[in-house]
Amino acid sequence: MNRLLATLRRWLRQAVPPSRRIKSEHSGVLEITWQEGRKVLNTAHANYSYGPLHTVMRYGLLFTEPATAGAILVLGLGGGSVVQMLRQEYLAPGPITAVELDPVVIGVAAEEFAIRPDDTLRIVCADAFAWVATAPAGGFGLVVVDLFIDLDLPAGLYQAAFWQHLWRLLRPGGHVVFNTLLSTEVWVENQEVSQYLEQLGFEVKEVEVEEFNRLLILRKPA
Repeated sequence: MNRLLATLRRWLRQAVPPSRRIKSEHSGVLEITWQEGRKVLNTAHANYSYGPLHTVMRYGLLFTEPATAGAILVLGLGGGSVVQMLRQEYLAPGPITAVELDPVVIGVAAEEFAIRPDDTLRIVCADAFAWVATAPAGGFGLVVVDLFIDLDLPAGLYQAAFWQHLWRLLRPGGHVVFNTLLSTEVWVENQEVSQYLEQLGFEVKEVEVEEFNRLLILRKPA
């Protein structure tokens, strides 16, 4: 499945040549190009923002309540597609904190997509897995987890501590949207991730989007 996905996205890149390439220590080569009349951010094998990922996350957010969530946490900024969506499509009025490991990606978000810190957006250049350990308990009503390095999921997603921190920082009644791939199994403490999260106390809803993506919609009971 990963090979098929890579082939399809390679074909897409060849059909629409990138207008700009930028090297990144964390993400490899970032490509800014145009797709269906819209500027998008890709890596070698994956869409990072504004392409198919935008469709995936738009669908996932339908199961949450961004307009009443209060403070929102976005783990994995990319080009800022989720931030833009929360503000412009879901009219979320609360403050947004976006945590992104790659300073090059943060620069691209600002230069190419006008996603910059302001009165309602805080952008933190940090490792998301270290950062959540420092976040205040009950500080967020919605958390979006979109942590990819190209097509790979970072090791921290397989660690119980990360999910325990999300449980702690999410207020009762709050939601988490976790984006992963159908072709990638995530196991935490010898349990499939959805089973582990149910055991942790989350209400879990699973949806498949765009053929390749699997979303877990989590809710912390009120």
